Amino acid sequence: MAIDSRGQVTTTGILNKPSVNVDAPDMSGLGKGVPESGARTTVAPDKTAQKAKAPDQNIEKRLQNLNETEIAQLDGILSPSNAAIFKKIAPEASSVIDQFTSSEEVVSLPVSTIVNYATKIYGGDEQTAVRQFITELSGEQPGDNNVPPDTATQGGMLAQEPDTSEVDAIDQGLV
Repeated sequence: MAIDSRGQVTTTGILNKPSVNVDAPDMSGLGKGVPESGARTTVAPDKTAQKAKAPDQNIEKRLQNLNETEIAQLDGILSPSNAAIFKKIAPEASSVIDQFTSSEEVVSLPVSTIVNYATKIYGGDEQTAVRQFITELSGEQPGDNNVPPDTATQGGMLAQEPDTSEVDAIDQGLV
């Protein structure tokens, strides 16, 4: 709505012209080209989708060609539940996946979480703190003893006993 120069209300927004009634478009023919059953048009699948569906027959051969480091990494993290998922993805590689599956479930944590926790608990630099954390988790005794073995038994690290000869002399009334 607008007010023209003569003070009259106009609904077209154009000043100095009489209002024009706009007819709505005829939309009765809309949708006649689409079947009412709601059937969708089919799209031809692309070639990349067909390649993704075809299982890779060489996966077992490629898994057997892993180096020792890669095998050790798989041995450490492939828990029974994860192995079951991989077997669903690649059932043709089940026998090779079984070779890498550990006997117990694995808990994996981000390295940053371990570093932050170890530094908070043990203090010092990150490398030493993580080493102490891993040693404690494994239940082993730390191999780095700061006391040399020859001084540990000689009492070199122990506090020396004070000289009490003067106090004993006073107590005995000799002084």
